[in-house]
Amino acid sequence: MVSLTFKRRDVPFSDKKGFAHDILVGVCDQCDHVVSIPAQSTPAISESRRKALRSIEVRLPAIYLDMLDLAAFTVEPDSTPDFRKDLLCYYIHDLAHDPKGIQRLLSAHKLSLMSYTIDTVKIPRRRLSMKVPEKLKVELQRLESESELNTTDLLKSVVFDIQRDVLQKPKPLKIKALQYLAMAAG
Repeated sequence: MVSLTFKRRDVPFSDKKGFAHDILVGVCDQCDHVVSIPAQSTPAISESRRKALRSIEVRLPAIYLDMLDLAAFTVEPDSTPDFRKDLLCYYIHDLAHDPKGIQRLLSAHKLSLMSYTIDTVKIPRRRLSMKVPEKLKVELQRLESESELNTTDLLKSVVFDIQRDVLQKPKPLKIKALQYLAMAAG
């Protein structure tokens, strides 16, 4: 048991992906660390969490999501269904920071068009919806701008890039990194 004083503080989310700003918390009088969060702060935390995440929503031909799921399974057969999002986020971030990222994207886009000429009327489409941190959304928007691809085509290209690295011509170092990601993501 420690004595505490209620103060307003910025507190990081437990997953380290953002902060709840200026919320009421109990601060230890000895060590000055946050030791409790009163119920009154819950709405402010929820709002901060909602603002910290941005939505990405597209409808893709089902084959792209099937490829993504197969790649996720290939990397880690015991991964959770959320690993699909982690895999996409990893690749978006990787492409955004790779000096040849735009070339990789455009190459993947070109190959996907040649490999999957899809009759858009007959092929089933599935919705891909995920919440990502603001920073990743900005990276996605920059990739869209630099590649001149819309979100749907960009994500198709990202999935095709994943397919190349994991399924077609496996890159052992990349797969090892993705296995660590799968383990860390749970």
